Amino acid sequence: MNDIGNENLFQYWNNLYNENEIISFLPERKMTQLILFTEIENEICILLAQRINPNKDFYLKLNGPGGKAIYEKNENIDVCVIRECFEEAEIVLRNEKLLKIFEETCYSTKEWRAEPCLQKEAKYIVTLAIYLHPLEEPPKHTEPHTLGPWDLYKIKDLLKHRNELIPILEENIELIDGKIKTYGQDVLELPINMQKLEEIKIKLEKQSQRTQETFNFLNDIDLEIPEEEIPEIVDKQFPVLALKFGKLSSYEIQTLIKYKKKIQESIRPLRRIEHKIQTIEKSYKGLKYLSIFDKAERKIIAQKFGENPTIAELSKDDTILHKFRNTIFEFEIHRSSTNKLTYLKLRLSKDQTQTNGITYGKQTWEFFHKNYSKLPLI
Repeated sequence: MNDIGNENLFQYWNNLYNENEIISFLPERKMTQLILFTEIENEICILLAQRINPNKDFYLKLNGPGGKAIYEKNENIDVCVIRECFEEAEIVLRNEKLLKIFEETCYSTKEWRAEPCLQKEAKYIVTLAIYLHPLEEPPKHTEPHTLGPWDLYKIKDLLKHRNELIPILEENIELIDGKIKTYGQDVLELPINMQKLEEIKIKLEKQSQRTQETFNFLNDIDLEIPEEEIPEIVDKQFPVLALKFGKLSSYEIQTLIKYKKKIQESIRPLRRIEHKIQTIEKSYKGLKYLSIFDKAERKIIAQKFGENPTIAELSKDDTILHKFRNTIFEFEIHRSSTNKLTYLKLRLSKDQTQTNGITYGKQTWEFFHKNYSKLPLI
């Protein structure tokens, strides 16, 4: 048998990931984590939420927005982090402010876990990436079934308690801290921003006369008029001013600013109403109150015990005790941002086969009555 090349083949086959030495095709999986940061009282803070689904990896660990790229659509990893951020927090990211600070690719035996292995053992090529973006708007709690409320954490505290973070953030918390501090300079060096700066430079060189006009215009802006002396414009005047974009006087800009404040004041009550309706809508869709009961029973139970009864309250009814005595439930324990128990989510298990030991994530009524009797049921 000809052994030429076998030594090199054996060496590659027993190597860790190297993009220049891949000798077999493996499916790729890409995952992202986003660090939305801000500064409060000279303290750098980042936006995180607790993972509250006990059936998913890293239960009770803290993570930022992010997730899995849609491999069926060959989704770009940058597009993935933008999409995931909007889905999980309804925050829109801007390309020119999105900075990738970490990317690592490895062979893995598991589909969505970056646990490095040798090429001969690999079933997937997994890529992990971390991005930075300033926090510029309040987040919304859009996925209450998997994530706790979004909250700001001081990065100096996270450096001391890194074990509360998911692994990729725990391992790179110093890098994140350093990159936030140099973000201003690093983001200017992004290709998209360098291109914009170059375009501005070219325009300035070609339009020296226009530059002088702009300079005079910018000086004119300093001549601010007291707000009470600025007239209010009516709605039909706005399109006329909007068409003059780039050629507005300081006076016209100030009238538009006053118009904007008027609009904001008028829609603020509507936004509060919209937020309340969205909260109720998400609760109705995602939580399904009293779903362990038949539809015909739910109204009667709600009238007797309320929409969020506890196991202790329901157990006072002998009919309910008899109904669920030997029933197996799937369950989730919801916690607050301070790790306090808040709700017990119960669903009837599709598999009602009784076994000597109940599997993880499934239990009986007796277990809940003993351990979580006072938690409101959802």
